[in-house]
Amino acid sequence: MEVAPILIGALVVAAIWGIYLFPSLTGSRNAPMSSTEEFDRWTHVVADVQRRSYAAERASGRDTIRARRRRALVVMAILAVGTLGASYATSSVGWLLVHLTIDAAIAWYIGMLMQVRQQRAMRVAQTHEVTRPHDADEPPVRIVAGQ
Repeated sequence: MEVAPILIGALVVAAIWGIYLFPSLTGSRNAPMSSTEEFDRWTHVVADVQRRSYAAERASGRDTIRARRRRALVVMAILAVGTLGASYATSSVGWLLVHLTIDAAIAWYIGMLMQVRQQRAMRVAQTHEVTRPHDADEPPVRIVAGQ
């Protein structure tokens, strides 16, 4: 009985579960309260953007970085699929180990990208604080029953 197809199938299932569970472990899924706070924060960001002048060189730099990151992910995904195919076609454990190494590199790279995104979100949250009045500063609500 061939062990390689069973091992490859188990790795595929583990990768799918990892993709599904990884965001919930890092806390990147939004709860209803944090999504409303995030919406409020982003409305302040948009208002701040409207007041500032547009810096084309800054935006083009971000676009260049995004394109480079996307290209790196595509190349690593192609390498992963290629080494998986080579390990299946040749029934080689060596190619399978190379594939697992590339998978680990992809996971590390995605983790680093998530960390960069989280750090940027924290910087945005610190620089664009919500300027709503606090509940204590607001006048109390007066409820008149029956009128």
